[in-house]
Amino acid sequence: MAKPADAVTVVIPVHNATEALGKILPGWRVVLEKTGRGFEILVVDDGSTDAPAVERVATREPHTRVLRHDARRGFGKCLRTALAETRHPLFFYTALDYPYTPSDIRTLLERIEVRDEFLNRQPDLISGCRTGLAAPALLTWGTQVWRLFWRAFGGLPIPDPTPWHGWPAFWYRVRAKWVYGVPLADVNSCFKLFRTDFLRRFPIQSDGDFVHTELVAKATFLTSIMDEVPLTPKPDPVPPLGDTAADRRRVFRDPEFAFPPPEPPQPGEPGPPVADAPGSPGPAPPTPGPSPAPSP
Repeated sequence: MAKPADAVTVVIPVHNATEALGKILPGWRVVLEKTGRGFEILVVDDGSTDAPAVERVATREPHTRVLRHDARRGFGKCLRTALAETRHPLFFYTALDYPYTPSDIRTLLERIEVRDEFLNRQPDLISGCRTGLAAPALLTWGTQVWRLFWRAFGGLPIPDPTPWHGWPAFWYRVRAKWVYGVPLADVNSCFKLFRTDFLRRFPIQSDGDFVHTELVAKATFLTSIMDEVPLTPKPDPVPPLGDTAADRRRVFRDPEFAFPPPEPPQPGEPGPPVADAPGSPGPAPPTPGPSPAPSP
């Protein structure tokens, strides 16, 4: 009998986007039902001013819960909040700032189940890469010349060109690759699938949009297997990132790859109860006191 497929938690952070949430949630529910695996949808309301409306829209759909921040905390904080509440082995997140296609999650779910034939391990991370945005003509021409040069004089194969996401995303990708070792073409894609146990191995330090780079960089450092798959082509521009400076500095200067050990109890504080070892004789019986003197 085949092992049942791992259930998945879908996380959707929102901020003042009730209308967009109402349009996309039914589609996610239908797609997840068709996968034949267990699922839940966690909507993280990141300090929206229309919180009651978010609650009404989300609770119309089955298997959906709302987690709320009292103020806007950022995408990374939303992921930490959701990770503390998830119930399933797979953890997927997306966003509403780009027209992602819910059915693309099927490709990610299939890919994360493939076991590497050499390492005998399954991936910890599968990321979706946005495609369909036309690159500038000059860049396209220059890329073709460069590829042909290396093919003719270096004998190297000609790989497919990297999908175009705009100049800001291009320079961000170059920095992320050289500074943090990120191997993905679209590191900031909000269409990522992780194994929950992997995400719980280390703290998520970023509060904002740098979290996408942090998670992939740590996966690279920990020698995780990962892959990137193309998403449904869309001509829509890639939305800009929020401010990442503070999180970049924090992760670069003091990256955390494990949770700190629990602090020992302070003097005078009772320690945790210690259970008797199996087979131990248990506590000694109380020593009887002196017998009372007989009555006269």
